[in-house]
Amino acid sequence: MTAVLFGTYDREHSANRLLRQALAGAGYRVAECHEPLWEESRVKPREYFGAASIVRLGGRWAGAARRLAARWREFAAAAPLVVTGFGGQLDVLLARAVCRPRAGLVFAPLVSLSETLVEDRGVFRAGGLRARALAALDRATFAAADLVLADTKAHAAYLVELGAARERVAVWPLGAEPEFFAAVTAEPVARRVLFYGHHLPLHGVATIVAAAERLAADVEVVLIGNGPERAAVEAQGPRGGARLVWRDDVPFAELPGELARAAIVLGIFGGGRKAAMVVPNKVWQAAAAGRPVVTRDGPALREVLTPDEHCVAVPAADPAALAAALTQLLDEPARAERLGRAARAHVLERFAPARQAARLRALLADHLRAAVPAAPGTAAA
Repeated sequence: MTAVLFGTYDREHSANRLLRQALAGAGYRVAECHEPLWEESRVKPREYFGAASIVRLGGRWAGAARRLAARWREFAAAAPLVVTGFGGQLDVLLARAVCRPRAGLVFAPLVSLSETLVEDRGVFRAGGLRARALAALDRATFAAADLVLADTKAHAAYLVELGAARERVAVWPLGAEPEFFAAVTAEPVARRVLFYGHHLPLHGVATIVAAAERLAADVEVVLIGNGPERAAVEAQGPRGGARLVWRDDVPFAELPGELARAAIVLGIFGGGRKAAMVVPNKVWQAAAAGRPVVTRDGPALREVLTPDEHCVAVPAADPAALAAALTQLLDEPARAERLGRAARAHVLERFAPARQAARLRALLADHLRAAVPAAPGTAAA
């Protein structure tokens, strides 16, 4: 059976890479009916969501939608499973209308528009007209799909709260790409702390920098990536404590090596609700690579890792607590390495790529019985 990833979704986002790989591992022939749009701008500041930008993007999306509808004819005869991933809110509405016949329609949004643009980034005022319009769009996307995949139980409950039908929501944890399970020969640099990401509010980069000010001068805190929070925090300049090293994005293929050279890897530290509901890619990837992780505590994290057994968890938006945890772990490198090894063993046992594929296949069998291939395989198209 064929599974078609459909739409303008962000093709290179980790969540979509994992979805593509799991579908192939579950026995589907994976094809893509894709038009690039959202990934053309990796950094999306507030202006990206302004009225003029939205009108321009809307026009471009309409053109992409016409091309997608025309290309769908290549796949229609196979009546495939249709899947839309992260960045696919408009895609799932289009798929509902044009992707016929189909075996089922799956939506794996990772995050809703409401939690991202209203609750986390504050682009639109809560309760305002545009916030209500986003909530309505979220509800429409959930209703369009036969199955909505959430990455954690906490996130699934939130989607139901937004209006998703409980019986159509299933939890499929993200896991990590195979590249992070592979052995890397690089040795960790003593007292190097690593963060990488798009510097979004949920990441809590300001908390990381404030914590760095409390660390010893022999600690190096490397922050990789660009995003809406970086400029303001970086502009404050060094204020003592650890040495801060700001670097731009690195290619995906280089991330395993960056992890291997870090004594500690940082997760997220934002104080918002969204940060409590997700397990970010960097935590999954560091755990798979066997690196010690320090991240904010919350219900989503505890669905995947156990604090003090697989990682160190600290309160949200608390620089003092983060600095204390980092100091203790840097001063106890043997304990740090034990945590990293335990995290890797745990993720290998429960969330390795083959297990993730089997978990996804089982979910699809439960919810969309006609959409599951006869036997697992690895073919991809």
